[in-house]
Amino acid sequence: MDYFTDKVALITGSARGIGFAAARLLGGRGAKVVLSDILDDTLAQAQKRLQAEGIAVTAKRADVTVPEECEALVQAALAEFGRLDILINNAGVSIVSNFEEVKPEVARKLLDVNVMGCINMTLAALDALKQARGHVVFLSSVSGIRAIPTGSLYSASKAFLRSLAESLRLELKPYGIHVGVICPGFTTTDPSKTVMKGDGSPRPIGRPAHDTPEGVAKGIARLIERRERERVLTSLGKATAWLQRLSPSLLDRILAGRELKN
Repeated sequence: MDYFTDKVALITGSARGIGFAAARLLGGRGAKVVLSDILDDTLAQAQKRLQAEGIAVTAKRADVTVPEECEALVQAALAEFGRLDILINNAGVSIVSNFEEVKPEVARKLLDVNVMGCINMTLAALDALKQARGHVVFLSSVSGIRAIPTGSLYSASKAFLRSLAESLRLELKPYGIHVGVICPGFTTTDPSKTVMKGDGSPRPIGRPAHDTPEGVAKGIARLIERRERERVLTSLGKATAWLQRLSPSLLDRILAGRELKN
């Protein structure tokens, strides 16, 4: 029997991208899936796609920045499937901008989604996860291990999740809950997806991808079934993490030189 057979997985930000790929992979391996996003039409399309593949799936719109909506999402999962085994905190936004050009209200929006969204969702799910001796997964990033120029706030939010996981791992160990962190590198995205400039306006994602949503989904599945603490993805991501431990000053020079070229 597959590890994920009949397990119930709730994935935030799962209408597209990494979240959808994770839902599709776990559902294809026998999990029952709860999709959630703020993109109503895209969320409905995602549900139909999974249903067409024979996956047991339900979907509910929820804004992770609103605690009451997180609680309602968990209750909807329990009402539909009777339990909750896996929470994947995937919803997130990004700012690409020099720090001095970021408006405070835009910084708050990022922190509300990337930090408070994970806090709200995890608090809402804890009782159900304790009963299942389940899993909490945080989508961090290689830039949560090593911050990059023009990504200060995004990197800081992802580093926060790694620290939160360290504490929760010990606090929740008596309940049998596994807390894991996945650290992808730059990943291919939906062409319509954008990030924010410092003033909050959208900008296209112009960066070379080192992985795919499906590749990240496979990493998430391995992290869960092996109950790993952390999994860093791609050779470049692992090299970055290694170099950050070995010689952060050398990595400073590499990143500074790359930024100048850009």
